[in-house]
Amino acid sequence: MLKLALIAVYIVLCVFSKHSVSAENNITFDVSDIKKASVEGSLFLLLPIPKQGVPLNSNFFLSDNKVPIKASFKALNTWPTIKNEQFIRLLSIEVSALQPSAKALTLNWEGADTALSVQQINAIESNVSQLVYPSKPWLVQSILLHPYKAVDSDWYTEPQKKYAHYFTNQALLTKKGYPAHKAAQWLYDRPQAIYQLYLMSGEKEWLTKANELADFYINNIDESGMFMLKKNFDPKYLMPKGLLYRYLLTGDVEAIKALKRIYERSLDWDESYTLRRGFWTERNQAAALNVAVSYWEVSNDEAALRRINDIIDATVAMTFNPGNDWSLRGCPQHSFKSHEGWGDDTPACSPWMMALLGDALWRFYQLTGDVRAASLIDAFGDFVLNYGIYYGNARVKNIVIPKYIVSINNPKQEELNQWTDPQHACDVGALLGKSAYIKQKNNRDNFLVKTLFNALLEQCAGNYTRLKKAQNSKRKANHWVLKPPRRFGWMYSTTSDLPWLKSQLLNDY
Repeated sequence: MLKLALIAVYIVLCVFSKHSVSAENNITFDVSDIKKASVEGSLFLLLPIPKQGVPLNSNFFLSDNKVPIKASFKALNTWPTIKNEQFIRLLSIEVSALQPSAKALTLNWEGADTALSVQQINAIESNVSQLVYPSKPWLVQSILLHPYKAVDSDWYTEPQKKYAHYFTNQALLTKKGYPAHKAAQWLYDRPQAIYQLYLMSGEKEWLTKANELADFYINNIDESGMFMLKKNFDPKYLMPKGLLYRYLLTGDVEAIKALKRIYERSLDWDESYTLRRGFWTERNQAAALNVAVSYWEVSNDEAALRRINDIIDATVAMTFNPGNDWSLRGCPQHSFKSHEGWGDDTPACSPWMMALLGDALWRFYQLTGDVRAASLIDAFGDFVLNYGIYYGNARVKNIVIPKYIVSINNPKQEELNQWTDPQHACDVGALLGKSAYIKQKNNRDNFLVKTLFNALLEQCAGNYTRLKKAQNSKRKANHWVLKPPRRFGWMYSTTSDLPWLKSQLLNDY
């Protein structure tokens, strides 16, 4: 019955992601704290625009307190599409030096018969372009794709800031035994996590620090797309989101060049699985999908879209039509030995690595409403609920804990650790939230998945309780240490949706 139910979900599920933006064809953005002129005698303003917000066929008008300003406009990037309709994603506005008294500019647009030319920003412009946007929700929607709604995120961002003060301070990291050249500390895209902290907090210091981290990563990607701190090819060191955000927030074409190189290198990962191939994990599948989606986002490259489809189709086959006479479970089944390097050839899946893969699928779903991506996320939530959890004892307050790996037919191979496994409460919780949201969008029962989401969310939010207690202490630490450093990446890179998901799913809690 489970097999029939999951296959039915995959066949009939059809989810369309709609993100509303302002119905008015004008916005006003603050320019009070930006430089009013560049060394070239012109000012380049960089405006990210939400999905389906402004058609490429548009005429623009800029004004300061209703006084027209002469300006030229370039579409630097358009939203990726599998249809013919094009919308601007990144707009460059070139003006001569503004008056020192200028506080806010208003941008109006109207439909046009001809499309604005699309021209990637050049290196000179990217050095002097300055980010503008009308509101934080507008910017978050443009980059993170969260719907246009302000939500309470302090419980998520305030503890993250404590950790970020540590993870953006290389002197502190080096003192703890993690010099910059130590490759493993960069796993799970630290630049992405810091960019997301900037987007969610609005505090510009995090944009500066994220740019510094992104620069380090770009400078360590060689011409073949390899991360130079790692001697051998390893897909999980291909971390594209920080590069994507770097470009969308600064117009830096070096980020695009690096992204293209790692995309081309990521093609070395074979997305299909058979017992004969050996090593396979959801983590590497997620890395390959993330790279392909990120590159497609900025290039609209048809080959990248084919790569995305190949990876999703391979994952669908593993999940809904597993080979080797394995029973359907709702996860991308592969052998325990292929995942861990030891053990037998019975099937296994890893909840926390499924969270990485689920987040890559979620990004593509947000961009396209893809039914396959939605179906996989839906099924992944059920798998974690039915097979992927256990309970700690009284020493850890009997909490529900996500398993590190599920050995489906041979549970003796599982190594349950109630002290370390809770480190994945945030990321696995985010996967459950995404699954519950998709069920809710399709008027399907999500009560149990949502309940488990809430339980893991409470654990994830425990750091905020710790922060509140620390604020009442006489000894207030500027930063918090987290070990190993890669933990910061998996806690925050795939979980920026958590405050929004909480607002959507837990109103009754």
